[in-house]
Amino acid sequence: MVEQIINGLRYDTEKSTLIASSKDGAKHLYQTKKRRFFLYFERPGQSTVTPYLEAITASRAKREYGSMPKQLVSWNKAFGTKVEDA
Repeated sequence: MVEQIINGLRYDTEKSTLIASSKDGAKHLYQTKKRRFFLYFERPGQSTVTPYLEAITASRAKREYGSMPKQLVSWNKAFGTKVEDA
């Protein structure tokens, strides 16, 4: 469990839903019960940096989701919008 206060809001990996992960498992995208998004960096690039959370906007969450190969929750469920065919 990783918990962090960001801008007066508590983000907690245990109380949120994991929706996607990077190929190497170093970065994870979570959604809170109040539909806020955050990234959990499990293994940051610098060895002196400990794991941390970063609150992100919904538009960035969509970009991150699209770049992550391990998508555990469907787009519709995560973002509440239907994907249309091109």
